[in-house]
Amino acid sequence: MPKTFLFAILTATCLTASAQNDSIPAEISPFILPGYEQLDYKTGDLNGDKKLDAILILKQPGEDSLYGEETPRPMQLLIRQTDGKLKQVARNDNAIMCRHCGGVFGDPYEGTQIFDKGFSVSFYGGSSWRWAYYYEFRWNAVKKSWYLFKESQSSFQSGDPEATMKNIEIEASELGEVAIDKFNSDPAYEGSKWKVKAVKSFFYDNPKQGSKPRKGYLIKGNQVTGIRQLKNFIEVSFDNGKGVSTSGFILKKDLLKLQ
Repeated sequence: MPKTFLFAILTATCLTASAQNDSIPAEISPFILPGYEQLDYKTGDLNGDKKLDAILILKQPGEDSLYGEETPRPMQLLIRQTDGKLKQVARNDNAIMCRHCGGVFGDPYEGTQIFDKGFSVSFYGGSSWRWAYYYEFRWNAVKKSWYLFKESQSSFQSGDPEATMKNIEIEASELGEVAIDKFNSDPAYEGSKWKVKAVKSFFYDNPKQGSKPRKGYLIKGNQVTGIRQLKNFIEVSFDNGKGVSTSGFILKKDLLKLQ
């Protein structure tokens, strides 16, 4: 995880998209959907053609008062064409967390940054337990789209962040091919059931092959609940039957899915 991102997590205050522009160029106005207004607007070279592209994120007016309603915040990727005009080439209504998805902390949207041939989006929220997510997308010239390159997660107890800080980083090799138009910042809880088929299967803090596992492990026959599937790992939750739950990543090859 970038140090600047971690620093922002530890020192964040109730800021929401502080880098928003108060006004946008006239060429952007046609892309503002009926019933929406600007939430954020950033410019940069998204596909490496040395032209100035843009990302426009919209919101519904008065969304602060719509508590309990997860109103969408459309994200539009606008690419500069050879005639000098912008064209929408991708749109995603599930990429940006809703106004009230951050819990008591407030609007979770922290901002969007464009870099050469890519961009990132970050979120921050929670209450006593805080969480943060950072997603990085990069341009694929062959497939003509932006794919999720890295996902970083952090969580900590606000009363003792140093002792409770937990960081997870998932690389593209585990994420698989997730194009920007298919990305969801709030995926559904999977809830699948699995049984350990290996003699012993260790928990991992980060789903990366070759990384060092935790000391904790499961044994053959233990059953777990799948939270999320990756390429080689499954994020699971294990209940020991005594009210203690353990979560982490388990190698997929060690598990058998139950029907």
